[in-house]
Amino acid sequence: MTTERDDAHRSAVLLPGELLGLSLDERCAEFEALLLAPPLHGIRPDGHDWLRQRYAEIVPIVLPAALRAVERGEPVDRDCLARLREVAAARAEDPRVDVSVVLRGALPAIRVFALVMHTATRDHAATADRAARTMLAMSRASLVAHELGSCWAESWSHQRRRAAADASATVTTGEIDLVAEAPGLDDTEERMLALAAHGLSNDAIARETSYSRQAVAWHLGRLMRTWKAPNRTALVSIAFVKGWIRARCSERPDAVWPPALGPGTDAHDDGP
Repeated sequence: MTTERDDAHRSAVLLPGELLGLSLDERCAEFEALLLAPPLHGIRPDGHDWLRQRYAEIVPIVLPAALRAVERGEPVDRDCLARLREVAAARAEDPRVDVSVVLRGALPAIRVFALVMHTATRDHAATADRAARTMLAMSRASLVAHELGSCWAESWSHQRRRAAADASATVTTGEIDLVAEAPGLDDTEERMLALAAHGLSNDAIARETSYSRQAVAWHLGRLMRTWKAPNRTALVSIAFVKGWIRARCSERPDAVWPPALGPGTDAHDDGP
């Protein structure tokens, strides 16, 4: 004769591939409806619309595979992960979102799963066996959520770094390519200096480099203090005179050099 403790112990050691018996992989429609209207507290407000759009794009791809993985104790399907990486890479250059939103993007899905598990436990007899299976489902779900979240964030970040590296090697505006290389500057500051030479505002530089406007102002301000430049125009001029900004001009005879610091610069040119 078995006891409730025996039942709980047997459920707690369910082997990979053994069904939970909660029929999670048959509840896609229920989960999808909840995920497409996820609770977004804890996510920055300016990332809400972007995250809703990504859920609408991603949920049909990952949900069936995720529920199957939790119900059956199987790895997430490789094709699902490959498609998720493709979506992440395609969205990496979207200027409307930053890394904080990307890293927290899995939280709504975890909250939804916890809600459904709570409902399932409440609506059924709270036997030790069901409680143990629910705990195991939560454990499996946390692993799946981590795998999917990591897959998305790593692919997004990798593509973002690739785009930044490509842009830092050559900055193109019109017919002129600028490359900055100066002593004491890291890759980020060289990229910002080259963009400043093209007349981009701090906001535009922030969008191009995935830094905040305040961070851009801090970096450019540091260069101005270090090089004793009273304003941005002087900062760029010093860099040109020192040879720290190089130009690759096109073969067109009418290519203008150096480029003028035009309307793209900040209205207050006295600061960074």
